[in-house]
Amino acid sequence: MTSGQPFPARARARRQRVSRAQQGSATALSLMLGLGFIVLPVLVLVLTVPTWEQRTVDAGDAARNAARALVTAPDWGDGVAAAEQVVSQIVTSDGLVPADVSLACSGSLDPGQTVTVAVTVLVPVGDLPGLGFVGALHYTASSTQHVDLYRGSGS
Repeated sequence: MTSGQPFPARARARRQRVSRAQQGSATALSLMLGLGFIVLPVLVLVLTVPTWEQRTVDAGDAARNAARALVTAPDWGDGVAAAEQVVSQIVTSDGLVPADVSLACSGSLDPGQTVTVAVTVLVPVGDLPGLGFVGALHYTASSTQHVDLYRGSGS
């Protein structure tokens, strides 16, 4: 090292070789992180939305049909049985587990009164392929029907 010129030139060349060798590593890391933190959660959300939609529509249909069955029944006991049968038919036809659905009826079958039926369905938060459902929410749909004013008294 007689002169100061060759040493800095070699160091500069070494730094350039090292930086060129490491240039592509950030891209691969960004792709892996992007896949793990952005693409996979969005994929899980997209796969889960149809399940949410199906369960909420089923709950609304079951509540509406059960309220109609209850309000047209001759008495409260028969009406609740008819409402339970309607909910059971909807649940089994759409492939839901009957234990994931509950029914609550309130009101009166006296003329001019109202009857309200609430159907609560268990909705999975996430559906991970290969792992099944993760977490759950309860969604309740209700429907109110008016009892006909000219109905014969039958409680």
